[in-house]
Amino acid sequence: MEYTAIKYQVMGPQARITLNRPEVRNAINHAMEVEIKDALNRANRDPDVRAIVLTGAQSAFCSGIDLKLHRGRSSLEARAHFESFYWGFYSTHRALEKPTIVMLNGPAREAGCTIAFMCDMIIAAEGSTLGLPAVDRGIVPAYHLAYLPRVMGRVKAFEFCFSGEPMDVAEAERLGVVNRVVPAAQLEAEVDKVVARFAKKSPTVMKVGKELFYRLMDMEFEKAVRTASDMVTLMASFPQSIEGFTAFVEKRPPEWKDG
Repeated sequence: MEYTAIKYQVMGPQARITLNRPEVRNAINHAMEVEIKDALNRANRDPDVRAIVLTGAQSAFCSGIDLKLHRGRSSLEARAHFESFYWGFYSTHRALEKPTIVMLNGPAREAGCTIAFMCDMIIAAEGSTLGLPAVDRGIVPAYHLAYLPRVMGRVKAFEFCFSGEPMDVAEAERLGVVNRVVPAAQLEAEVDKVVARFAKKSPTVMKVGKELFYRLMDMEFEKAVRTASDMVTLMASFPQSIEGFTAFVEKRPPEWKDG
């Protein structure tokens, strides 16, 4: 696929997807929606890619869905599109075998927050903000009502979802929504360090571990603990686990044979 609304680059062990409509602060149109999903799957298939980084062109991450998409649409048509976007991105991400990192280089609004929150990690530049202003336009931030109370707590999530006011990433980090905040000049280097750490791990272990991580989140606690115990027992016989233990005993870096 030829990309017109994003840029796709493979840079060493990372695939970088850049939302590339800076004239509208990287608002998501139909082309971008399709291209992001395609690029995620493309990166997932590439054995040389060990992590996927998403960022925005120039001074913004993403201003949300381009509202021109819904001009003249009926409420049923708008609903179908929102369901396609939210569920489509969610299901695409959950099927990925590799970690996803948002390199938050500026403001994220509405669906831009959705993309950021659905990814595995967020590393943000100082001064970046997150916001859900659609409530001021009569739209309930429905996806975020399902997700944010689980992460930042009920009362903070309620305020963020219904005030319409942006949240600075320093506060988001304090609440556990953002992994870390660094000066803008250090953002790319910080993301590269995280990618390098992931690239040293067994691809098989990262694949299995990521799938297990999200599966356990959806389970009640006792079932999750039992499932985790079963998986640890199973993984002890994996060649990657045997190599990892052997390398530790022999005081050498592991040599992964799984790509």
